[in-house]
Amino acid sequence: MNRTDASQPVSKLRQTQLALLGLCLGIAGCATSGVMTPQDVSSRIQKETRYPTREAGDPAVPDGVALEDGLTEQEAVAIALWNNSGFQESLSDLGIARAELVQAGLLRNPVFSLLLPWGPKQLEATARFPIDAIWQRPKRVAAARLTSEAVAERLVAMGLNVVADTRLAYVGLLRARQFAAFATENAQLSRRVADLSRSRFNAGDISELEADTADTDATRAELDARRASMELALAESVLLQLMGIGERVRPGTVTLLEAQPGSAMSCEDVALATLEQEALAARPDIRAAELDIEAAGGRLGWERSRIFSLIAVLDFNAKGSEGPELGPGVDSDLGVFDRNQAGVIRASADLSRARARYQSTRQQIIRGVRDAYAGLTTSSAAAERWQKDVTPRLERQAGQTQRAYEAGEMSYLAVIESVRRLNDGRISELDAAIAVRRALIQLEHRIGRSCTQ
Repeated sequence: MNRTDASQPVSKLRQTQLALLGLCLGIAGCATSGVMTPQDVSSRIQKETRYPTREAGDPAVPDGVALEDGLTEQEAVAIALWNNSGFQESLSDLGIARAELVQAGLLRNPVFSLLLPWGPKQLEATARFPIDAIWQRPKRVAAARLTSEAVAERLVAMGLNVVADTRLAYVGLLRARQFAAFATENAQLSRRVADLSRSRFNAGDISELEADTADTDATRAELDARRASMELALAESVLLQLMGIGERVRPGTVTLLEAQPGSAMSCEDVALATLEQEALAARPDIRAAELDIEAAGGRLGWERSRIFSLIAVLDFNAKGSEGPELGPGVDSDLGVFDRNQAGVIRASADLSRARARYQSTRQQIIRGVRDAYAGLTTSSAAAERWQKDVTPRLERQAGQTQRAYEAGEMSYLAVIESVRRLNDGRISELDAAIAVRRALIQLEHRIGRSCTQ
């Protein structure tokens, strides 16, 4: 037998190995096709919010945003999506999911065994390739792909949460600044009432109890002003942290520019059931829960297919009875005792958990819509009552008291008391207006669209 004939089976074996390697690389490359990338998530969020995102980096301000001329609510949202560390950290989950998808698409490496000749021992070689992946891999890849899509949907939902949290923090800071101004003015008025009361007590016009009561009210108002100042600092810290620029901006230097409200609230005229259906159709977290169910079902099918393994064998002997021998074969376990019962049970439990999570997510979304809708209708009615009825009456009373004082019919103490009541009423009106904006932000977040025109 010549040398060329002896090497022919080895060449065929090498060609087979190269073909299998190319097949593995091709299959692995196809596994990640069509999977969402961080850029895709950013595009989805930008489509929903009109603001782009970026991967982790040093705190920065997006193009077109300048802090020097004041900060609007929209600019605060843009900066938060650009810098929020919690959101940027979560973007790495998509890379992990993609890695798991690549791993699911990979085939187990062929095993090549070579027994060298020694004495009468002939040269033997064996190549083993797991062919059970032919029916197992598609199910494994499909489940991993659905899991990757679910992770992407959750990242979109997290980006929308950042938007809502930033808007709420911006409104909270607006409220804190206005409340601090009202509280300071109220403390000054209360102290003037206390000083006048003490003077009247010294003159014998009122009792000591009345003077002490006025002084106690003034002290309480001053404590309220200090608490309002502390709440202002905390509210600003929360907003700067969400925006991710707390290290760049000194506290107390951010000027808020309140935008004009929309012309109408379209959501108040829509039936609650319709808003609930909009939320269930628009929220990415409910879509992620649906994908989790599909992925869990795919993993269950994959685990059920892993009852036994089947390995293709290619055996080569250098010296057979008629020269070198090359023959195929199979290697498999019988699946008598271990039929992957544990894997099937776990996959079934994952499927049950995914279904329960879907129901929980659905209930949370519906409850969120109902709570926000109820809060919007209630706070809108209260704000309208304060704006059109209570506050104008307090303003009229304060004006009448001022005119009576100028005519010598009332004391200056009554004027200060009426002004303080008006100030308290304006604080209540402010709280009602802020409650409307908060409920509106929460409802828009839940249903996935704007309620103002």
